[in-house]
Amino acid sequence: MAKDPALNADKCIFMEAIQGDGGVHNPNNVWWLSPDIKLTGPISGLDKADPDHDNSVEVTFHMQAAILNQCVLPAGTESITAEFWVGNPSLAMTPDNPASTTKIDAIGSPIPADGASVTKVFMWNPPSGLDPADPQSPGHKCLIARSYPDPLVPSTTSFFAPDDQHVAQHNICIVPCGGPGAARRPGPCGFEVTTVNPDRERAQRVTLRAIVDLHPGTFVEKVVLERLRAVQGFKRLTTRPPQGFRFELRDFPHAEVNDNTKLGCLGLLLGGKDRRSYDAQIEMKPGQLTRFKFKADLSGSDFGDAYIFHLRQIGDDKRDQGGLTIVMVAV
Repeated sequence: MAKDPALNADKCIFMEAIQGDGGVHNPNNVWWLSPDIKLTGPISGLDKADPDHDNSVEVTFHMQAAILNQCVLPAGTESITAEFWVGNPSLAMTPDNPASTTKIDAIGSPIPADGASVTKVFMWNPPSGLDPADPQSPGHKCLIARSYPDPLVPSTTSFFAPDDQHVAQHNICIVPCGGPGAARRPGPCGFEVTTVNPDRERAQRVTLRAIVDLHPGTFVEKVVLERLRAVQGFKRLTTRPPQGFRFELRDFPHAEVNDNTKLGCLGLLLGGKDRRSYDAQIEMKPGQLTRFKFKADLSGSDFGDAYIFHLRQIGDDKRDQGGLTIVMVAV
């Protein structure tokens, strides 16, 4: 992607993709776990929505310290607008497709002091009885927030994630697999994911990629463990790879697949035992929305093991369009 041309006039306001990045988003990292968006369901907890209840959403934005880049807000700025959007577990997300996201709210905030951070709290009360495909349906939610000076009007067709400093995405789902008495040993586990071609004007050949993260960095480990502590039966982040994982692409039965989840002897000799991945290349129509299932075989694990999978969508320009972390726990 690129940066939102409608927000280019501002270099001062930013949101972090990874804690401490100062608004300089690294698209090669796990950029979709932003610490600047936090959803808490009063019953279900982090990252989940409870219908007919007030769900707290915290959106944090930051003001660059003038000493760093001598930023100047656009002429006429009187306040900062903070907004947040919600969707079902997703890779790419767009603001102009109601099946992809719903804009929940936008509020103004006074201009922050030099170098300051501001957190705005939204109360979101999603209705009950919605179709599971509705972005406001209960359960795991993926979130996008934008913050920008009020004279500016951001794009209505693209979020420009991950590159734009005014945009942050928080997409993580914790998936207990099995359950007490469900099986004598762990087995297959699946999870439904939504994605969209963010380009409404042209078709794209995109790559859907999944990797298993057996040695997460400090930031990812912190985010994941904060959520796993609430999962009954969780014991450890495993360093043993799963038996395999894949996509079930109902809309793309002829996808071109590259399965590196079961490395042979040569792969092991080359040190590839921890770099297991699964790629699928698909041809998406302009603006096409699709749903698919991510499946993992946990039959070689022990109860209590948790596996971190990072899913990403890569456009035909080789740049990220969306990402999602799925943590599967054998319980």
